This record gives sequence, structure tokens and C-alpha cells, in this order.
Amino acid sequence: MNQFTKGAVIASTLMAAFVQLYLSTRLLYPQLFFIVSAAFAVALIAGAWRPGPAIAVVMALSYLAPAAYVVWPGFENYGFEIVWALPLLGLTISGRGAWQWHVPTRWRWPLVTWALVIAASWPIVFLRELDFYVGILPLSGVANTSIGITPWDAVTAVTYWTLVHNIGLLWFDRLFGWYADRAEEFRGAVVVPLAIAISVACAIAAYQAFVDLRFLNPHLWPHMGRAAATLGDANTFGMIAALWTTAAVALARSWPGPWQFGGAMAGVGIGLVGVLTSGSRTALITIAIGLAAVAFEGLQAWRRSDASSRPSTKRLLGVAASLILLAAVALAVVRGSSITSVAERGSFGYIPFIGEVGIRQTAYDLLWDRFGYGEPAVEMVKEHPWSGTGVGTFHTLVHDFAMATNGKNLPPDNAQSWYRHHAAELGLLGSIPWLLWLAAFAATLLSRTIGKGDRLAIGALRGTLLGFGAVSLMGMPGQSLPVVLTFWTFVFWFSMLKSVPASPPSPWPTRAWMVTLLLVGVHAATTLADARGDLRPRHRAMRFGWDYHYGISNLEPSADGSPGRRWTQLTSLSVVPVKGSVLKFVGWIDHPDADERPVHVRVWADSRIVYDDDLKRSAAIFLDIPAGAGRTHLVLETEISRMWRPREFGRNDPRELGLSLRDWTWE
Repeated sequence: MNQFTKGAVIASTLMAAFVQLYLSTRLLYPQLFFIVSAAFAVALIAGAWRPGPAIAVVMALSYLAPAAYVVWPGFENYGFEIVWALPLLGLTISGRGAWQWHVPTRWRWPLVTWALVIAASWPIVFLRELDFYVGILPLSGVANTSIGITPWDAVTAVTYWTLVHNIGLLWFDRLFGWYADRAEEFRGAVVVPLAIAISVACAIAAYQAFVDLRFLNPHLWPHMGRAAATLGDANTFGMIAALWTTAAVALARSWPGPWQFGGAMAGVGIGLVGVLTSGSRTALITIAIGLAAVAFEGLQAWRRSDASSRPSTKRLLGVAASLILLAAVALAVVRGSSITSVAERGSFGYIPFIGEVGIRQTAYDLLWDRFGYGEPAVEMVKEHPWSGTGVGTFHTLVHDFAMATNGKNLPPDNAQSWYRHHAAELGLLGSIPWLLWLAAFAATLLSRTIGKGDRLAIGALRGTLLGFGAVSLMGMPGQSLPVVLTFWTFVFWFSMLKSVPASPPSPWPTRAWMVTLLLVGVHAATTLADARGDLRPRHRAMRFGWDYHYGISNLEPSADGSPGRRWTQLTSLSVVPVKGSVLKFVGWIDHPDADERPVHVRVWADSRIVYDDDLKRSAAIFLDIPAGAGRTHLVLETEISRMWRPREFGRNDPRELGLSLRDWTWE
């Protein structure tokens, strides 16, 4: 079962990754599909032969590659992360032990079950957003929401979030397989390349702030006065810089004595510049918590040391003064640039007893409402408590749920809380694994045992992870794959310093596997039931009120004033508002050769077949379709055996045409 479950997660994640690659490259750069696929194959070989250098390159690219997206296509798109994420996945699933779970025994059940929930449910959600018809993908004019989000965009979000979950989990597991007892190799292959990459990113951010704010800075970031560095997103960059500000102290602790203080100060200074130029408020909170943890551990170390070896009070005051001076200089320098400061973005108004907003209002605004996204998220949980709305669907659904819940016209965004977001998407059943892992990891995180690790380094990483967890209550820093990989890397780093062992290759108890498969199976079954039910796009269109159709043209008015007509493709669907008791359905075939070669036509009304026969050009379909008592919409579907091209019959019309339908007429 160990290999079976790991294989199932790998297979599902690979499928999501290649689908994501196709969706992200097909329209703009189809040649990238083959280039990135070749890079994936190279990574598979490198992972089995010599993974260290390949890991270093790919991990550095996770911070630097987005700059190339901005230069080449001219804009940043999260879908392009697959360019480096797929080779990383190749490294992760190759080599000795790749198809065995290695995460510590205490965390194995929740993490494996979490990965399996995602692996089993995402294909159902993906097909749901396509109305269980893959042919809908290339069709134009199809909207999955009232604000026009297309099926292509909706399923791209599904596959991306699948990768955010499962590439992160597979990466974390593989780190235990590679480096559980090899701290030096881990720092050389993973930590140092990432530290160098974020330093380069911070340097680019400084250039943006002081020289050219539009350099490699896409979207509205220049207008907002915020630097995105090489990440293409100021929030992503700010959070990664914040995580590394404190982690730099942990890295410096592994260096020779004279370099420890200087390296730590340099890392903190570089990170501060990155956070301040990004303008990210959540990143600033993360830094504050992380540095507070470092200060606490430093004070504890001073108290525990012998009086003879204890650093002098003057030296401690000097260190504290240096940190304060460093922060003040960084803030002063940044304020002299073209960057909008965190203070100008209004982050201090919510500080209790200092800001103008009271504690109760602060809790409501930051933890519950959060710009209006809290209520629709809670409504999603209420309506779909067991399996949620589906992985990667919150951005797609939030506008319509918000309009129905609180009447707010919200743009697509996350739930403004990592915990609330996943509760809405995965439901209670799907949230059991990650909630259990959080509880188990919190016990390790807050434990004062240090194993053989360095206490100050452990404290620095503890502060970083605590800061990330705290800001995740009121934000979504983990909606970016580079951030998620950084998080899991730091969790492994912390675990290694705490001497948390990788799990042995011994099998799990049968009872544990039975519970896992039962939970995953029930979650998948309820996901499928909701996908066939009120979360299906056609049913959402009826509830939220937008025109949902595919495979059918817009109405063509007739020249003589009679009802116009629509053309269908091989398959069509229309959600028709009910405006009477009976729909007078009229359809016909214009194929010039249809009298000799009749076209087979099927028509369904609300999934009930109402016509199934061959149709000639000289005939037509006349149907009276009752709407049914209390129905507000009628779902009409058609299917024909073949299309026809007017150009093949000497007409100046480039289209490919199918069944002709008269405009909907009600009595």
C-alpha cells in the first residue's frame, strides 16, 4: 500500500502537470510544451543519476524564472510556473526510493491522506468545470460565471492548485528521502541556491525602487508603487523575502565563527530591503514575528551561558542597536525611493491601542470579513460542508457567491485566509488531513527539545514558520507555488535541526490504510455528487443568472422579420430561461446533400431525449416541449452526426455549420 498510494499521487500529479503545461502554453507558445517536456525527461535522468546540481538549478529558477516570463510574453502568469515546476517534479519522482513515502511516521497519515484527497478529487472538479464535455475547451463565448470566466481559465486554476498542494507535499517527502541525514548536502543543493536567488531578487527590487519601477515589474505594481523583483508579483516576493530574512540567521549559524554575525546581519538587511520595497503588510508581520523569535532565543542563550563565557551586556546592546539601526536605515532609504511604504498602505490602523480601529472591529475586518471575502467562503462551507466546492475553484466561484450572499461585487481572489480557503475548497472531510498535520506539526514546532541542532537556528526557523502561520489567518501567502516550496523546505530544515527522523520502510497498519481509503473514497464520491448537482456550471447559471451555452452560435436575425436562427456544432447545450408553459422548438438541416445522406439528430430537454432520428434537408423538427411546473430554466442539448462547410459547395462562407434552430419561442 505504501508504493500504491505514492504511485497514485505521483500519477495524478503528473497528469495535472502535463494538463497544466498544455493549458498554459497551447494558445501563446505551443512549442514550449515540447521544450518543457524534454526538460522533464532530462530531470528524470538527473534525479536518478546526480540530483544535487539539478536541484540547485531548478530551485533557483523558482525565484528567478518569473522575470523571464515578464520579458518574453510581456506579462506574468502563474500558469508559466509549470516551466520549472515540471522539471522539479521530474527530479522529485526519480531516483532510488522515490516511490516510497519518507515523511516522519508522526506526520505520515495526514500528509499522505491529504495528497490522496487532492489526487482523487481534482479530475472530478476539472471535468465538472467542462460540464463533463472536454470538447468545450476550445469553444469561444462560453462563460462559467456571471463575469465571464471561461472554462479554460477555470480548469487552469484547478490544475494549478492541484500542483500547489501535491508538488509541495511530494517535495517535502522527497527531502526526507534525499537529505534526512545529510545536512551539509541539503544546504549546498537547496538552501544556498535559494538564498542566492532571493538575494538577487532583492537587488532587482532595489533597482526597481531607486532607478526604474517599471523594470521587470508587470501589472499594476508600478502604479501601486510596489516592487515585484524577479517574482512578477509583489505579494509573492514580499513573503519570500520575509521568510528568508529570519532564515538567513539560521543559515549563517552553519558558517565559521567570524562569519556568523556578519552573514546574519547581511541576510536580515537584504530581506528588509526586499520586504519594504514590496510593500507587503503580511510580509512585515512575518518579519516582526521571526525577528522577535530570534531575539528571544538570543536572550535565552545569554541567560543559559556561563558567566565566564557569556557575552557582555555591552555586546548584546551593540547587537540590538545594530539591528535597530539596520532597520531604520533600510526604512529611511526605501522612503526616499519611488516605493509606497507599508505605513502609507494603512497597515498600522489595526494595531490595538495605537490604531484608530478598535479590537473588535480589527478582529472582524482582519479575521472574518477581509474585504468581503469571508462571508462567501463561509457560505460555500455551509452549502457544501463535506467535500467543499473543489480544489482550485474559489477564485472562480467567489464573485457569484458574494453577490448572492452579501451583494458585494468582488473580483476573483482567495478567501483572505489560508485555513478558510482550504475549508471552502476541500470541505470538512478534505480538511481533516491538513488539520491533523497542523496539530501534529504545531506540537513539534513549539516543543523546546532541540536534539543535536543549534538552538538559535531552530528558534529562527520556528519564528519564520510561526509568522507564516499567523499571517495565513488573514491572508493567503501560500497561493503561490514558489512560496509553498519555500515553506515546505523550511519545515524540513526545521525538522532536520530538531532531529525528527524519516519514516522507516515498514508497512502501515491495515487499519490506517482502511481509514485513509474510506475518507478519500467518501470525499471523492461527495465531490462527484456535487459536481453532478448544483455545482455544475449549467446549474450555477440557473441559480446565479447568466447565459450559459456552448456549441451554439449567437442569434442571427432574419431579413424578413421572422424569428432568427442559431447554428449548432456537433454538440450543443443551452440553458434557456422559461418564459411560458411550452417551448415551440423548431430545427432543421441545411446540408445540401442531406436528402441523399440524412443527418442523425438527437435532442434532449432536461436530460430527457425528445427526438432521435435521421433528418433530411426537406424535413424539419417541430416539438412542443413543456417547461414543467415551477421550472425557471430549460436545458436543451443537441447532437448531430456531421457538420457541413459552405465553401465545399461553392459558397463564400468559411464557417462549419450544423443544425439550425429557430429562436426560442414560448407559448
